[in-house]
Amino acid sequence: MKTILIFLMCSFSGMAYSQKPTELEWAISFKKNHVIFECSKGCNYSYLSFDSYRKVVLNENAMANLKKNPDEQNSTFLVQYSKNGNEITLEGIKGVEWKNITLTRDLKSKYYINQTGEIRKITL
Repeated sequence: MKTILIFLMCSFSGMAYSQKPTELEWAISFKKNHVIFECSKGCNYSYLSFDSYRKVVLNENAMANLKKNPDEQNSTFLVQYSKNGNEITLEGIKGVEWKNITLTRDLKSKYYINQTGEIRKITL
C-alpha cells in the first residue's frame, strides 16, 4: 500500500511541475535596412528593431548575452537571429519547436511566426 501511495505522489508531483510549451508569437517585418520584431505572446517586450549583420540571441527579455550572463541559459526561449543580404535566419536554440527559419526581405509583407514554426505571410 505504501508503494502505491509513493508511486501516486511521485506521478502527481511530476505532473504539477511539468512545463507547458512556451507560447510565442512574433510579427516580423522589414523597413529599409531594419528588421522589426513585434512580440504579441511570450515576451516582456513588444518591439525590437535590428539593422546589423551580427548574430544576436533573443529571449523573452530582448537580447541575451550568454557569455556574460550564463544564467540566461534558463530563459523560456532562446533564438539566434542573423542577417545575410536580403535574408534573415532564425535558429531555435531552446523553447521553440523549430531549428532554422529563413525569411526573405519583403517590404510589402509581414511574417507571423509562433513557437511551433508555423509561418503566416500577410501582404501589407
